[in-house]
Amino acid sequence: MGSLWIGPLGKVGEVRQAATEFDRSVQLGIEEFAALSGGITTTRLATPPRRLTLSWSAMADTEAQWIEALARNVYGPGPLVVIDPASRNLLEGGQSQGYGPRSAYSPSTWGTFTERADHVMTLTDPREGDQLTYSHRHWFGFPVVPGLPVHMAAALPEAQCQLTFYTEDFEFRGSFGPASPLTAVPPAGAEIVLPRLVFKAWTGTKPIGPALLRMGDPLTPGELGALGDGCPAMTVTGYTDKARPPHHDLTLSLVEVRRTPS
Repeated sequence: MGSLWIGPLGKVGEVRQAATEFDRSVQLGIEEFAALSGGITTTRLATPPRRLTLSWSAMADTEAQWIEALARNVYGPGPLVVIDPASRNLLEGGQSQGYGPRSAYSPSTWGTFTERADHVMTLTDPREGDQLTYSHRHWFGFPVVPGLPVHMAAALPEAQCQLTFYTEDFEFRGSFGPASPLTAVPPAGAEIVLPRLVFKAWTGTKPIGPALLRMGDPLTPGELGALGDGCPAMTVTGYTDKARPPHHDLTLSLVEVRRTPS
């Protein structure tokens, strides 16, 4: 895809200039505790938040103003959509592999949707047309960008993909599929997409398998199974601007935010 897409939901802007530094390392949150006997116990966050740190050298004034506006909450305090150019799959890690947690999915099925002890998600005895929606951690669906194609594919032969578009206020804008793979350009006014699997009928139990969701670059053979990075809602935690008119040397730090469970 090349560009970084960043901004509030419904107002996502493109930053075409490549970052000179781009740190997307995952902070695992691991703590070690040493017992007097010498044994080591560790704890870690179950789902570590994503962090991004970016730097640009000699950024043009127009793009620098966009980054400054986001850092200063000019468009409101809400979290930002961030679609980074290194992401190959916008589904969560577990979703991309057909694994749990179960809360990462919203089934609409006559069949039985279950998380096994090894966290593999399975479906038993579905009927023709049963559906499974991939859930986002923050918004009710995955953010989209006007004009940027959305691609989806599923590994399970008995599953096809469907992409349904809405506004932030739940107004329907259009639906595409089922097919696998599937490509759709967001209709006018669309801000959110719900990616779904639509199943054929079968008897017995099958794992739902890997899936892939991407915006921009088309899918290529063999990419199914690419580990999902998620498409986290993020907020700015750090910003610097060393102006060298008419250019700017910028740094921007962001961290993932999540809704508080009710």
